[in-house]
This record gives sequence, structure tokens and C-alpha cells, in this order.
Amino acid sequence: MDTLRRTFRRRHRKDYSEINPMLKYFLFFENFLIWLVGLAMTAIGAYVLYIKKKVVKDAFDFFLDPSTLMTTGGAIVVFITFFGCMGALRENVCFLKTYNYILGFIFFGEMALIILIFVFYYVPESRDKLGIFPEKSLSEAIGKYGVEDDDDMVNLIDNIQKTLQCCGMDNTDDGYRGWAKNIYYNCSESNNSPEACSVPHSCCKIKPGEEINILCGRKVMQYDKNGIIMDGPYISRINKEGCVKSLGTWIQTNAMVLGGILLGILLPQMFVMCMSRSLRDQIKIQKSKWNRPKRYHDNRAFERY
Repeated sequence: MDTLRRTFRRRHRKDYSEINPMLKYFLFFENFLIWLVGLAMTAIGAYVLYIKKKVVKDAFDFFLDPSTLMTTGGAIVVFITFFGCMGALRENVCFLKTYNYILGFIFFGEMALIILIFVFYYVPESRDKLGIFPEKSLSEAIGKYGVEDDDDMVNLIDNIQKTLQCCGMDNTDDGYRGWAKNIYYNCSESNNSPEACSVPHSCCKIKPGEEINILCGRKVMQYDKNGIIMDGPYISRINKEGCVKSLGTWIQTNAMVLGGILLGILLPQMFVMCMSRSLRDQIKIQKSKWNRPKRYHDNRAFERY
């Protein structure tokens, strides 16, 4: 009975906190560290943009420029983690609620993106009905390759083609033909460029330990008598498959690994969302205890025993 009485009195004292300090400071330090990372990303990305004098003209300039993505991504991280950090430290219900809603929005956005990728590669009938054709948008980047003074875009496209061992951004077996949209690489008679009827060297097949021949992509395309692009005499030197299709092949080959990575991303987000919600509920309980009227007879009832 003494133990019960002490427990009852402790839990009904106004100075007893319902807020778990471990939960509170874990959320604070976790968000503070991520906030620092986001701040560093924003600063580095902004500095690179300033050095390059980068001017974003359209969506392709934005999404295909690493420094632009780094700056924007860092700013978003700083914005989100500010609510989590200050909400936990100051025990602010409004901040924690905003933080939880933003995390929930991001979580469901990621789930929607995963579903779209699944539909695109595994349910072609639904893809056609929904009109999901990212290759049409990505192929516009091919037309800007080397035309504008943007080394980051060139390097990004080259790295994609080297990594996925592909050529062009189409979802076809002959994606390399997409390079005919570029003013330097197309096969038209009016094109006097040395790169005419060619593709970048990043499309070339490279054996381990072999040095890159920057001329290996020359003359891999040609027009037939009907003006249709066909394989050129040196087509065997390059990877013909489009990068969107190569990405699908890579996803199917590494489905288990990707599943593990996705779980490693989504589960911690769910865990943090649950913790922030739990802390918010604890703060509400604590505030309600401060605001409720004093029940003077509670302790007196136990004092009789």
C-alpha cells in the first residue's frame, strides 16, 4: 500500500513530467545533425552556382545540374529539420505537428514514386494508358548536350551512359539513335561537324583496364535511302540500348538489393514519424496536467490509509 500511495502521489504531482527526456533529446540531436548536413549542402551548392554563374532556364537545367539539386535539397533539409529540432527542444506542439505532416507527405510521395516506377517497368499496358513516358522529357537533354556551356550536364549524361552501359535516353533497344536530335551528332547533310553521325565516347564498350578512345563513337549512324536512321559501319563499338531501358534491366537484376535499400530508407522515416508523434502526445498530456484544476481531495483520500 505504501508503494501504491507513493506512485499515485508522484504521478499526480504537477512537477512530474510526462515527457520522456531520451525521446526528446534523441529527436533534437538527430534533427540537429541532419540540419548541419543540409546547411553544408546548401552552402556548397550555392558556392558552386556562384562560381559557374549558373542560370536555370528550364526544368532540365534544374534537374540535370548537380549543384542546383544540392542547393535545393540542402535548403529543403534545413527547412524540415528546423521544425523537428526546435519542436523537440522547445516542446512546441505546432512545430512537431508541422514536422510530422511534412515527413508524412514525403513518405507518401516516395511511395507514389515507387509505384510509378513499378508500373512503368512491370505494367506496360497501364503505363501507356497513364501516359508515363519519361524518356520523352529526358531525350530533350540529349539536344542540349555540348550545345550549352554546361559541363555538369555533360558529365552527368556521360556518367549515366557509362554506369548503365547505355546510349541515349530512350526506352528502346536502339536508344543510341536519339543522338540524332543533337545538332552536332545528327546525320543531316547540312551538318558539317566532325561528330556527325556519331555518339559521345561514353556510349562506347570499354573492357576492364582498357583506355577510352574518344573517337570510338564516330560514324555509328547512317541514313538509308528513305531518310531513316540505321546502324553505321562501326556500330559494334558502342552500347546500343537506351538508358531508360537499361535502368529497367538493372532494377530487375538488383530487385532484392533495391528492396533492402528502400526498406533502409522508409523504415527510419516511419520510426522518426512515430517518435515525433509520441513526443507531441506527451507534451499535450503534460500541458493538460498543468491546466487542469487542483483536486485537493485525492491526497487526503490516501492519507486515511
